[in-house]
Amino acid sequence: MRRSSSISSSVRRMTAKRTKKVSARKLRKKLRVKDLYGEGVSGNLLQGRYGTAKIYAWFQNRHRRGTTLLDRGEFTSADGKHVWNVPVTVEECLRLPLSNGQMNNRLAWYVTWVSPRTGQRLKKYFMSPWVGLEFIATKAGRVDEHASLVSRQRPYDVPRKYRGKFPYRQQYKGRVRTWYWCPLCMQPRRFRAVRPLQDFYAMVKVWSEEKQKFDWRDRKLRLLECRYCGCTNRDGVFRRSNQPWEVRKFKRGVRRARRRRS
Repeated sequence: MRRSSSISSSVRRMTAKRTKKVSARKLRKKLRVKDLYGEGVSGNLLQGRYGTAKIYAWFQNRHRRGTTLLDRGEFTSADGKHVWNVPVTVEECLRLPLSNGQMNNRLAWYVTWVSPRTGQRLKKYFMSPWVGLEFIATKAGRVDEHASLVSRQRPYDVPRKYRGKFPYRQQYKGRVRTWYWCPLCMQPRRFRAVRPLQDFYAMVKVWSEEKQKFDWRDRKLRLLECRYCGCTNRDGVFRRSNQPWEVRKFKRGVRRARRRRS
């Protein structure tokens, strides 16, 4: 027969060592942003278990709070000693919500500048655009006035009020300089031909005097490249932004537009 225990269960609970439960607030403090990533070969992709609506909403809220750092086109460093004038187009693009690709990649932004010692173009990757602006205001912008922020995961369309204004041709010392919208730099850039020279075919909007409207034509184009970020005119967002824009009017009650025939 089994011998009954002389100590009751209530006494055991009183004398047993109690373990403190970790509160949810402390668990949230221990979990850092970099802990959310770790997938992929480089370990910079968001882990699958964290790809939830709450995590994505947190990223969007953090990015939205960062827009408060922009004061009339100026970004002031955390110590208040340095100020960097943010281009208007960059400010408008940063006020847009993040895409899934920007949230799924840990290093979705980088800052590029030219070293004053070696003359080489350098890069530094960042998790947030606001940290990149802090780096430009305090370090990169002080040695290179043309230091810029570049988006790695998302090519931005030209802002609405600048549609139809690119490519912009400027007279300079008897020559014509052409400025294109760069979807990765988020501002106008001068593109140069890739060496050795390369060509490709793409659809381009061309004005037809006979039809009095724009027509899509298949044309042979020279491959161009941005010297800051390496974006080329093969990118669909680049060709969509650097083309004539037209406004189509519809009658009241029309919900579906007919496709135009060439």
